[in-house]
Amino acid sequence: MLNSPVYGIEAIQRSLELPSGHEIVADIYGKEGHPRVVWLGPGGGLSDRHRQVAKELANIGLQVWQVDLTETLFLPRGAQAMRDIPAKVVAELIHAVSEGGKYKLLLISGFNGAIPALRGVHAWQTLEARQRTILGVVLFSPYLFTQVPNLGEAPQFVDVASATSVPVYIFQSEKNSNRWHLPAMIEQLQRHAPVYTEIMSGVTSLFYDKAAQTLKKLHIIADKIKKTISLLSIQSYPLKAEPLIKLKPAENKLGLDYRLKAYQGKIQAQAFSLHDVSGKLYTETDFKGKVSVINFWASWCPPCVEEIPSLNRMRQKMQGKPFQLISINYAESAESIKRFMKKIAIDFPVLIDPEGKTAASWKVVAFPSTFVIGPDGKIKYGVNAAIHWDTKEVIQKMEALLK
Repeated sequence: MLNSPVYGIEAIQRSLELPSGHEIVADIYGKEGHPRVVWLGPGGGLSDRHRQVAKELANIGLQVWQVDLTETLFLPRGAQAMRDIPAKVVAELIHAVSEGGKYKLLLISGFNGAIPALRGVHAWQTLEARQRTILGVVLFSPYLFTQVPNLGEAPQFVDVASATSVPVYIFQSEKNSNRWHLPAMIEQLQRHAPVYTEIMSGVTSLFYDKAAQTLKKLHIIADKIKKTISLLSIQSYPLKAEPLIKLKPAENKLGLDYRLKAYQGKIQAQAFSLHDVSGKLYTETDFKGKVSVINFWASWCPPCVEEIPSLNRMRQKMQGKPFQLISINYAESAESIKRFMKKIAIDFPVLIDPEGKTAASWKVVAFPSTFVIGPDGKIKYGVNAAIHWDTKEVIQKMEALLK
């Protein structure tokens, strides 16, 4: 059942009672119109910027239904909750908002919200698709990984990536951590779906970062979204859903490490030549003869920042020994890192990976990701999460490598 709305410039709320028994609350922007937009928030919830763009879409003639699935389904925030959302719930939401196909729909989501969005479309095709109600799906920097992969391994994509057949338009933030995994993801999507991609230069996260370039893009994104409708709506796709290919279940459901562990990845230490925050060039081609700790991080990553003091202390404990600690910052400017370092003391070299290509060559997906390389030049340990680096256990492992 639908509550009666009162339209206005601000959002009004509707409560939708789905056949599965779930009650979904949607914030609606704009008056009646074609098509309707269903915007599913990411695992972290809807931000003020999401709402701002929804209002701008309403101002140019679209009706936007924004839904925070984790909140309305009483799920914890985060990536895993988004993976656990039943596809049937999203399919029922599509049916309810389209009023059984009366209204054409454009779906929008991003980051880990892309998973329930595509799974919901697939379930809708499986359960009831009798006409092309869905025009397509717009995704912002989508994460379609089954989980965070083990350190040094390429990510695996969720089953629906290769079974999606509706048209997809991707707005990819140039400096987002998944930028260099985009080609592999597109390869999966393009098995059955027409896919269009637009790289947003200078942007880390359209709905969160404060860079001037990001704010410029934010002001024009509503017009860009509306233009995608014309492109997506002329694409045809089969009403029948493509079969899902069963994937091997992951041993580590979250994919993150919580302790330093023996390295089992396929990639080995990659040479790099990068400038530090002061402009000094660091070139590393031969890791032999010392223990090297290579830490990939970003200042917008809270766990990265939390582990910096323990990295400082580890470096102090290893002083006088053949040991080096180098951090490689992901795609931030030297100026912004200098400002950051005035607040947080960093006692080791900070190199700038301006486009994230070095991180990509090391197969980095999550931040922080840290590799420990032995005197033979081979990676011995690693961790794709933040840990305490100055514990007795970690220091003993470093010293044992030197022996």
